Formats: sequence, structure tokens, C-alpha cells
Amino acid sequence: MDIHTHIEDFSNEIFFEIFDYLHALDIFTAFASLNKQITSLLQSIRLHVIILNSHYDHDIDFLSTHLTFHAHQVISLQISDRIRNRSSIINLLFNRHHFINLQSCIFMLDNSSTKLQNIIKQIQNLNRLVSLFILQPNDININDIDKYDITQTILMNKSSSLRSVKLNYDYDYLSISTYTAITSNLVSLDLLISGSPDTVSVYSILPILRICHRLRYLHATIKHEILSENNYVNVLIQEPIIDENNLPISSQLISFDLSIFAICDIRSISYILHCMPNLIHFKFLHGIRAIVLSFIDDMVNGYTWQHMFQMYVPFLSKFDFFILIENKYTKLNLNIVINSFEYFVKIYPKWQMIIDRWLSHDTSSRNLMKLNDNNVLKQYSTHLSHAVHLLNVNKLKFEPSRDVGQWKDIQFILQVCPNVIDLEMSPRDLIYSKFFDNQSLFSIFKQIKILKAVIDDSFIRSANFGSKLVQRFPSLTHIEVQLESFDDCIHVIDILLSHLKNLSYLKIHYVDISSTDHHFSRNYIIDKRRQIFGFNIIDEHKIIVMKNEQSIEIRLL
Repeated sequence: MDIHTHIEDFSNEIFFEIFDYLHALDIFTAFASLNKQITSLLQSIRLHVIILNSHYDHDIDFLSTHLTFHAHQVISLQISDRIRNRSSIINLLFNRHHFINLQSCIFMLDNSSTKLQNIIKQIQNLNRLVSLFILQPNDININDIDKYDITQTILMNKSSSLRSVKLNYDYDYLSISTYTAITSNLVSLDLLISGSPDTVSVYSILPILRICHRLRYLHATIKHEILSENNYVNVLIQEPIIDENNLPISSQLISFDLSIFAICDIRSISYILHCMPNLIHFKFLHGIRAIVLSFIDDMVNGYTWQHMFQMYVPFLSKFDFFILIENKYTKLNLNIVINSFEYFVKIYPKWQMIIDRWLSHDTSSRNLMKLNDNNVLKQYSTHLSHAVHLLNVNKLKFEPSRDVGQWKDIQFILQVCPNVIDLEMSPRDLIYSKFFDNQSLFSIFKQIKILKAVIDDSFIRSANFGSKLVQRFPSLTHIEVQLESFDDCIHVIDILLSHLKNLSYLKIHYVDISSTDHHFSRNYIIDKRRQIFGFNIIDEHKIIVMKNEQSIEIRLL
């Protein structure tokens, strides 16, 4: 009697459950040629196609062969246009197949030679499409004709199904002003509006509101194409003639996310909010440090924001505010700024204001702050404590910076946040000797449980890094770092496994691949841990080891 269960014994329901977790390429690779039962099931399932830039052309050819008979079953596409050894993948698939039942579509246009005419034509006829995202990496330029055609096709689409659109490519959207109002069913819209200060501003949002009456969620990123941030202070806003009695009113809009990488003033923002009388959630990001001097006072004046909200968005219940300012000419009084936002602290639960302000400095000295000055430390600690309760901070993330003095900023923040247990920073900053070997920080290092140092492209090159790491951070349970080579990786992992008793997860990235081989098998890890810490230190059934060409990942719990 055969007591083993064979795959042919599985019910159809189990297969359907399995297929729900897999995308089309995996399904066809694993199941397409097994038996007639499964071949029949494959005719009735919904397919999700995912093509990443890590795929090869033989993957695409194999997938396309099966899509010849299954394209009508595809309900979602996520396609990177450039893979390892071929480009124009989107155009290839749309030339070969018609995805008549497509509901969700994400295009990664990471290839400047992509021909979009046929794709745009198909999109016009997709009457079941619900969401469409077109994303463009920063270093790739779509030609202007395609941008115009995509924009017109999508925003003038009269489909009753299309509800969510994200167009993330540099475009000024000037052509929108020529569109006639239509019965658009778009509920969610995310646009990157980019161009020169003469053509693009916060006011560029107004024509969008005129043609999309049913929007409930709007995210607009406004970006000026200027070579240097230093030029911003000399730019004047070209304010259009606005008829306040003829503004496009978006009464259904409840969420507005505005990201500004351009010159703007509070007046332009007030005009846009005037169009959103039922707004509930407003998120504002001012993402450039440079700002026109005449706009500073209003931009960081809480009373101005309070008056604007009370006038135009009386139902606002959530307000996120993040602004970066570099002001070399006027010293802002942070106490006055923070006190002006007292209203928001009372009205919005857990509301906090963050101002990232750099002091003017001598560029030859590269010293932004003299943090060894006790008076300066006390001053900045006081300012920080107004914005956040420092004793409650248990997680810190420091973005990478080219400034060689950033380690001082990190040291200062760690010293005024004594309960931090989760730290994320650049590998370059972590290994910097004045930081890593700073005895005044050792007591803080010892309480850190989670350490990540993989934020940027830098890596750690140090023969004794592993031994110093376990001395400095003996309480680590979770660590992720980037080293120079696989050889360093082997050495560091051995040290971590041998010295960190509470370690539960580690992932070591490396840049240079070595001819040295080390499998880091489960048995090796079990023996290593038990040899040092005893038999009960580890549950062998919970160990997971994963290795690829860039990293080794080990889970111990």
C-alpha cells in the first residue's frame, strides 16, 4: 500500500491556493508540463506577470511562449523595461500579446529607447484597467512626444474602470491647460511635475484639478530643473493671474500629499488648499534647503499655517509637515518658530515639527558646528527637546552625507537620546575612527540591539572590524553591514557567531566576490554556536541560511 502523497493527489483547491502565491513565470516553469490535470487548471487561473531587471532574455522568451495561450488571463503586469541582456521588454510583450483583461499595470521605463506608441494604443482600449503606474528612473529620459501622448491618453481616458494613476517621469504638464473637462473616474493621482521655474510651480496643480473632478487622493511632486541650489535664492515665482471666484473646487478630495523641490511661497499653497474644502489629510514636504529670503518667515510661521487651514480646510484632521531650510543670511530663532506651532500640538495627536537647519559656516574649515562646546551642545539639546521627547527615542537613522564632520552630529544625537537600541547609518560613518573608537560612546554602543550599515554604496574595509564590533556592540541581536569582500565576510560572520550570544539575525553584504568558498551550512552554524554557548543556545529547526552573489543572510530564531 502506497502511504506517500503524490502531487497528483492534491485537490484543485490546493493548486489554486499555491498559484495565488506565484507569478506567471514561476507557475509556467514549475507546473506547465507536469500533467493534463494541471495543464487544464492553468487555463482557468488569473496570472500576475512580474519581470525584474535581474531576469534574462531566455526567461522572457519562455514566458512569452506560454503567454501566447494565456495572455487573456493576465490581470497584472509589473515590467522592468531593461533586463540583464535585453532592453525594450515592454514593447516586445505588447507587440506579441494583447492583455485584454489587464487590471493593474506597472511599467519601469529604465530604457531611453523604449517605443511607447503601441503600448499607448493598447492602454486606450483596456476597459478593465483599474491602476496604471509609469515610473522613470532619474537617469533615463522619455522623449517629449511620448510624454505628451501618455499624459493625454491617461488623463483624458473615459474608461469607467481606471481609478488610480501614477506618472513618475519629468514633465511640465503644460498641455493639460488645453484639455477640456471630462467625466474622469480617477480617484487617485500621483504626478511628478518637473520643469524650469518659468513653466512649473505649485500653480501647475490647478489645471489638473479642473479636469479630474472625482479625485480623492492626490500626490503632486513639484521639481525645478536648476543646476545649483545656490541659484534658487535669485529665482522669482511667476505668479499667474488667479480669479479666486473661479478656482477649480475638488469637493471629493480628502488627501493631498505635496512634495516641493522648487521655489514656492505660502500664498501659492493657500490657493491650492482653497480648492479642497473637504480635505482631511495634508502632507507637506519642502525638500530643498535653499529658500527665497522673503518667503522664510511665512513658511515657518505656525500662525500663518493655522490661519490658512482654518480658512480653507476646516475639516483637516491630520497634518504632516517636513521642511528643510538652509539659511545663510538670517538666523532663525527656533524657539519662536516652534512656539508658533503650539496650536498643531494641541489639535493633532502626537504631532511633531521637524526643522533641519544648518548654520552658516566657513567652507574652508568644513565645521558646521563646534559640538565639543558645552554651551552649543546644551543649546541644541534644548531645541531638540522642544520637538521630541528625547527619552522616548529608541530608533535613529542617519542618512549618508559627504560632510566629513557628520560623525560629530551623530555623536551628539546619540548622547542626547540615551535610550536608543536601533541604529542605522552609513558604513563610512560607522567605521570612522573618531566615531567607532570614541570612548565617550562606548556605553551607548553597548545597549544597541539592532545595527544596520548598508544605506549607501560605501563599504567597510578593516581587518579587525569584526573583533572591534563585538567589543563595542555586545548586545546585538540583529546586524546588517556591507563589507568590501567575501573573504572579509567569512571572517566577520565567524566572529559574530562566536561572540554574540543573543544574535538572531545577520546579513552581510559584500562588494568583491572571492574564489574562496564557504557554504555556511546549517550544521556548521549549529556546531559553532553550541560549541561556544552550549547545546540549548539554538533551535536547529529554525535556522535559515541564504547566499547569493552579493550577500549572506542567516536567521537563527
